[in-house]
Amino acid sequence: MKLFNSAHIDVFAGLIKRGAGLKRARLTVRYGLIDLGARGLCLVDTGVGPEVTQGQRSAALRLYSAVLRPQLNAGEAVETTLRNLGVAPADIRHVVVTHFHADHVSSLRLFVNAEVIAWAAAAHAVMAMSPAAALHQGIFKELIPPDITERLRPVEGLTRRSTGTLLGDGHDLFGDGSYLAVPLPGHAFGHFGIFWREPAGPVIYATDVAWTREALMQDKTPWISRAVVFDDISAGRDSQRLLRAFAEQGGRIHLCHDVEEPMS
Repeated sequence: MKLFNSAHIDVFAGLIKRGAGLKRARLTVRYGLIDLGARGLCLVDTGVGPEVTQGQRSAALRLYSAVLRPQLNAGEAVETTLRNLGVAPADIRHVVVTHFHADHVSSLRLFVNAEVIAWAAAAHAVMAMSPAAALHQGIFKELIPPDITERLRPVEGLTRRSTGTLLGDGHDLFGDGSYLAVPLPGHAFGHFGIFWREPAGPVIYATDVAWTREALMQDKTPWISRAVVFDDISAGRDSQRLLRAFAEQGGRIHLCHDVEEPMS
């Protein structure tokens, strides 16, 4: 799997590093692309796109954009990346959604012919949410295709396989053991990471289990960050402990967000 940076977002540095206060920190917003050979390309989330920052939007989505101030990376936006590969959005047949926050699904409606591989219980819960409940969870239903449940392939129904690591079992995304969806609860209902193996060893794209690798590995996620971005603080801490143990045994970890520039 190859990762691309769709945008940067600005957040208060105190959310990602203890003692950093109200300075701003710039974070990446990544998405993934898996080449399935004869089966085509599969997206892992869609990053942040113009659906969040431009055009007709709800007041809630405009507020979200104003707070995070996403700055789109035109060179690696999902449409640009696909176009450079000679692929149109309508050609994509698979999109894995690790969870339903806006920075992971903002361009999901572009992929009208794709099956959506996601935690089904989370997808159904999202579509049933009231506007107030959705906003509280950081969900913007206007970004989610209305027919998502008809195109859904439930992760929890896929074959379970062992990762052969401390991460335990995952769900076999493509039926060949190449990529496994590993539940990482705490950040959002249905949140999972993507596990695979490279010649150098096992790898997991742990999506939003932490803001930054530094905070994850040093166990220094600020309490306010846990309160703001975890829907289950205890489960989130457990997921972080599991990933630290995985790294200590030689596993590599990638995150959706990380500091790309020094705090200022």
